[in-house]
Amino acid sequence: MNSAAIETDRASPSPVGGGRVALILAALILGVYVLVGVVFAMNSHGRLGPNGTPLFYDFSAFYQAAGFADSGHAARAYDDGAMLAAERALFPGASLRLPWNYPPTFQLMLMPLGALPYVAAWLVWSCVLYGLYALLARQIAVAGQRWLVLLAPGAAVNLLVGQNGLLSTILMGGGVMLLRSRPIVGGALLGLMSYKPHFAVLVPLVLICGREWRALAAAIAAGAGLALLALVMLGADPWFAFVHKALEPSSIFSSSSSDWRSIPSVMIMARSLGVGAGLSSGLHWIVAAAAAVGALWVWRKTSDGQLRVAALATATLLVTPYLRVYDLALLILPVMALLPSAEDERRTIDLAVGCAAWLMPAVLLFSHSSVQLGPVVSVALMVLILLRGSRTPRRAPPMRLAPMASGAP
Repeated sequence: MNSAAIETDRASPSPVGGGRVALILAALILGVYVLVGVVFAMNSHGRLGPNGTPLFYDFSAFYQAAGFADSGHAARAYDDGAMLAAERALFPGASLRLPWNYPPTFQLMLMPLGALPYVAAWLVWSCVLYGLYALLARQIAVAGQRWLVLLAPGAAVNLLVGQNGLLSTILMGGGVMLLRSRPIVGGALLGLMSYKPHFAVLVPLVLICGREWRALAAAIAAGAGLALLALVMLGADPWFAFVHKALEPSSIFSSSSSDWRSIPSVMIMARSLGVGAGLSSGLHWIVAAAAAVGALWVWRKTSDGQLRVAALATATLLVTPYLRVYDLALLILPVMALLPSAEDERRTIDLAVGCAAWLMPAVLLFSHSSVQLGPVVSVALMVLILLRGSRTPRRAPPMRLAPMASGAP
């Protein structure tokens, strides 16, 4: 099949997300978002939101960590007491407890924002990330389905709280989808996932299984280069502080600003169902190992970019025991891979699981259930991805969009 035919197939109407019904749904969802934004703004005062917490709650920690780095005291961000005192000084009267658990590489990435006023910094952060996310939508979705990406609750949650789930989605999604046309650039993007190390564990393994040697070299170079730059710019003290904190994972859980039951991991799901700590941990790592092996198998079997990124994103969410609702923005990658195209047969199970995954970030954000059921959706997605992979011809060439095929930047 030539590139023109591929582009025709990709642009053709889809049984999911296209037509008048899709337009109405998109308008309704956008209207809800606008309404929430207006109500939120009307009930905010200064830099405090309606419930007395800082506007764009989680972003306040990013902003403060950037401020410490800008002032030459980057290591202070890893002192929970210093972070809390600085945040309360920045937001007088606010109720908050936001620790800093990221490596200095992410602190380095945030430094330019620390020089801006708070709301301006959030606007720059949000506009840059959402703009790149919109570009990603062109690579992972056909024209009639792009609204599902652009209006995904996972994206809205990240914009609301100023988090980095969109950054992870851009780096992982863009990195994998560029492997066929620009392996060096794609590998470098995947290497930058090291800003969140527990989300980058599978990256080198899948690149090895996929025999993406140039991309692997680029990923290693990008990750190492970013770490070296952070060392030069911020000094060694933040690295020592980060390593010390990382060696005590229990302190990360205990210092967190939210209930541990809000963590959508298999381990926490088991704990919320009354399973003991030891057995919960064992169940988690069994599922994590199975998901990792499944992702490696997919990367070994096929070079289809959408299936590969779906397997990597879903396995990543199942492997790490520590993630939050905003991290579920990654679910948009497997959702779009599983949606049928115009010539595909509608599969009810794919649509049902895809819909659940699309809605999951919003459901978990507003749910106050004592039982964490988020990982059920991720497990179901992984099963469907493996079934799709079993029907995919070995090492089939990936389907690409016209901008990629034509060499557009």
